[in-house]
Amino acid sequence: MKRFMSIVLLAAASLVAPALAAPADTPQAAFERYRTQINQHDFDRLAREVIAIDAVFVFTDKVHRGIDAARREFNATWSTLPDEVYTMSEPEWLSLDADSALVAFRYGYRGTLANGKPLQGGGRGTNLFVRTPAGWRLKYEHLSHDPAPPAKKA
Repeated sequence: MKRFMSIVLLAAASLVAPALAAPADTPQAAFERYRTQINQHDFDRLAREVIAIDAVFVFTDKVHRGIDAARREFNATWSTLPDEVYTMSEPEWLSLDADSALVAFRYGYRGTLANGKPLQGGGRGTNLFVRTPAGWRLKYEHLSHDPAPPAKKA
């Protein structure tokens, strides 16, 4: 009878408080997934494993709201720079709590346009990750030009 009651109590607890992401998932792990997977140029995988369905991306020239708008923008970038390599470095975790995390970082990109001309740039970024039942997901990204780019090494 005790075993039966334990099973009933466990089942009831799972109905009241649905399980969140596995304890091993962290905002830092989500950041690592994002900065690794973005260079695979596979938006479906990014959306499945990292990006929230209602994510907002703020770039220098436009705001993209929701997964469909983000998909269009990412795919447009990858078609313009098919060999793009995107980097995210110097993460600085500004806020961490049980349900959200904010990280600032330096970003860079380089690639070749269709006409063979190289293109590169970079700046500063901010990502907001939120805890969801599926794990930590990117909810907000803001990229802007760097007012003080890092000094070039001699």
